[in-house]
Amino acid sequence: MENDQPSERPYFKDIEGLFSEFIEFYGGFIVEKLKENNTLELNADFLFKSPAMVGELKTFCKDIFSEPEDIPRLEELSRNWIKKGLLTESEYIEHILLGKELPSLCIWDLIKKASKTVERAIQKANKQISQTKKTFSQHKAKGLIFLINDGNYFFSNEGFLAVISNIIGRKFKQAEFDVIIYLTINQATRKDDSELDYNLWVPIYREESPNPDELQKFVNDLGKKFLTIFLPNKTGEELKDYQQICSAEDTIQELKKHSFIPKNVIFKNKG
Repeated sequence: MENDQPSERPYFKDIEGLFSEFIEFYGGFIVEKLKENNTLELNADFLFKSPAMVGELKTFCKDIFSEPEDIPRLEELSRNWIKKGLLTESEYIEHILLGKELPSLCIWDLIKKASKTVERAIQKANKQISQTKKTFSQHKAKGLIFLINDGNYFFSNEGFLAVISNIIGRKFKQAEFDVIIYLTINQATRKDDSELDYNLWVPIYREESPNPDELQKFVNDLGKKFLTIFLPNKTGEELKDYQQICSAEDTIQELKKHSFIPKNVIFKNKG
């Protein structure tokens, strides 16, 4: 976990390009640049040769249920809620127009639908990692999925981590990836007792992953280099604070102190 206090808050328009630059800075390779990439199949994004690691980046750049294409899904959900008697049509209209809070069962339906978006991203990343291991004959390589939250405010950080953990437990007990790393760059947080902007780097490991010590050492070093060296160099801002939290329980307790800086502050006029 890292933070700094900018005179003018840094913003990176090309977040995927920025992270690819970091991978090369760290000593990794961009798969599409490698001459050994001789397949038309969809590969993962990154390759590390020592230790052998394959990484895929997925970025969540918009709020779930906030785009015009989401309207049919919301209409279908609302019809089901009204049919089940969870709320009335007038109550749903009040939710749309006045922001009235939905009943808890309706909110749970939204969370389940939203988690499907995350699950599809993980499923696709898993396939890409599998293909890259075949392409480069790195069958024993560890698999890393980087999930960057860059504008999706539907879930809190704790909510996002809970969804990821739930998906891993239900769907990916056997998988080509060994860890999912949730991180934020533009979408920083604040704490009540601090004026600093915080960025997150939170790994979530599959329990069945072999040789966890080597993997954790690599992931922790990767995150530390990103937060303490690469990102400050890119922003030009001095690093003010850095925390490395080891236990899952302590991580959640720390995240409860954080809240996202509002979307209209970070992403206003950033298109």
